[in-house]
Amino acid sequence: MDQVQAKALAAIQPVIYQITTSKNATPRFVAELIKGVISDRGAYIFTELLQLPTVQALRGTEFEPWLTLLEIFSWGTYQEYKANPLLPQLDVHQTLKLRQLTLLTLASPFSPPTPNNTTTNNNLTYAALLSRLQLSSPEELESLITASIDCNLLTARLYPTSSPSAVHIISVAPLRDLRPQSLTTLLQILQTWESRCVSVVSDLEAQIATIRNTAQQRALKEKKRQDLVDSLVLSTDRPSNDNGVSEGRAIRAPGQKLGSKRDLDQHIEGEDDDYEEEYEGMDLDEGISESAGFPGGGSGSGGRGGGLSRGAKRNRGRGSK
Repeated sequence: MDQVQAKALAAIQPVIYQITTSKNATPRFVAELIKGVISDRGAYIFTELLQLPTVQALRGTEFEPWLTLLEIFSWGTYQEYKANPLLPQLDVHQTLKLRQLTLLTLASPFSPPTPNNTTTNNNLTYAALLSRLQLSSPEELESLITASIDCNLLTARLYPTSSPSAVHIISVAPLRDLRPQSLTTLLQILQTWESRCVSVVSDLEAQIATIRNTAQQRALKEKKRQDLVDSLVLSTDRPSNDNGVSEGRAIRAPGQKLGSKRDLDQHIEGEDDDYEEEYEGMDLDEGISESAGFPGGGSGSGGRGGGLSRGAKRNRGRGSK
């Protein structure tokens, strides 16, 4: 529970106790208690007091205006008070309090509609507030809002130089009771809020599924690329020959280039099927030997053997001389 709300509930407990424990709670006695509680600067919530049978018993008596006035302080506005000339007169402190409570109502989703659409997104224009609160100058309005902020009734910012001048209500304390006829409106607001929450959750779940699908596809593509690289590396390795000399990796002929990353991607995605069939059908040793100028193939050791034959021919030439 909000701290301000807790203090407001605690402020009316002494009045409730006096009414419930009094053996002779006359209408005049109850009316005097109502007059005192609406003057209390810490009392802003009056539902528990209104629900007492002794307080409801004022209806139909000469003290009924005090019951009506208590209902206005509970959920009404200053305009409603001024529209009923039969209600008791308010002093300065009571008037200030009712205007502050009216300001909380105007800043809430349950606010009555404002003429000419002068309230949007918790932005209340100076003109609308001056009319609804029946204030004569912007200075009085700014003083009222400042006093409400100091009492922790609301959080707001003033924009007197904007066009039009406006008050931006950031938050309000939960100090107003709901009108008996506002339950339908409250239900509609909750249903709208629920539908928005469901929509946001659905959008988040769809985005999460898309991210997971993209990550899985990327991981699968990387695995295929790595498998292809591993197979190419293994295909270039040869075991030792009959003489026990390890042939190692095949020698890359001059001008022969290794496959690029793009070639690997095309190979994986199946975009270069001709290249894949040609590559798989060609013997690596054969391709290297032909590119090195040795017809008929031959391994790296065969290449070295060719070098020894040329050396023998040169030696025979020296011997003949």
